[in-house]
Amino acid sequence: MVWKRIRPFIFITFGSLLYSIAVNLFFVSNHLAQGGITGISMLLHYLFNTPVGLLIIVMNIPVFILGYLVLGKGFLLLSAYGMISTSVFIDVTSRWHIAPLHNVILAPIYGGIIAGAGIGLIFRVGGTTGGGDIIARVLQQKYRTIEIGKFMFLIDFAIISLSSAIIGIEKAMLTIVAVFVSARVVDTLLSGQTKQRTALIISSKPNEINEQIQKRLVRGVTMLHSMGGYSKREGEVLLVVVSVHELDKLRRIIREVDERAFILIFDAKEVHGEGFSIPSAVRQHLDGA
Repeated sequence: MVWKRIRPFIFITFGSLLYSIAVNLFFVSNHLAQGGITGISMLLHYLFNTPVGLLIIVMNIPVFILGYLVLGKGFLLLSAYGMISTSVFIDVTSRWHIAPLHNVILAPIYGGIIAGAGIGLIFRVGGTTGGGDIIARVLQQKYRTIEIGKFMFLIDFAIISLSSAIIGIEKAMLTIVAVFVSARVVDTLLSGQTKQRTALIISSKPNEINEQIQKRLVRGVTMLHSMGGYSKREGEVLLVVVSVHELDKLRRIIREVDERAFILIFDAKEVHGEGFSIPSAVRQHLDGA
């Protein structure tokens, strides 16, 4: 379909525009920095008044050549479009300025939110802004035991640390705030707000707990065969996904049946299926309440 083909480019274009607004109206206007090649371009802009977007394109050329040699051409199209559109929008909007904010913490917060929204839209359809993202992927190909996020953090940390010599320690610390806020917004856009929790329940009364969950919460339960590492006793571990507001009721159900039950609860980043992304007929009276 046509929409499937143009959708990534629409997302990347709009995301690039948002990111460029954050760079010019909040970061450059308040003399902050950034990580990656964008950060280096901003530092050179402060020193020599060079155009940020043009420098991003120039410095990304060897990075993309390296990425092509190591990662192949599969990633190139969307990444190149993301990098070029971001660079063009940064230079196009370079004359958009607002007065430096008197409350210094507002610039990295608002800029971080807008930049994170832009980057999140780009990442959501498989694009990148080039630079540090590609370098991190190349390094991860060689050192596969290290997560790509750690490489990205090290690259950004090194550039932001370098920026302190140009923009000052206080501005560099505010930049860290902006990067942190951006990362949180990106995570939210990619994974969504976590509204579900996964519970693992280890109990000597699994059937009774399963029955009560089915009856009172109307949630599906998966029973996983298990064996105690110390006791060597075989049993069942219950796996159930519930919404946040059902957690307290789940705990009460378990405690009523078995006070000694072991409960492990953790975030469920994404949940798809009946009762969550698909309406459930048997839960209709509960969900509508």
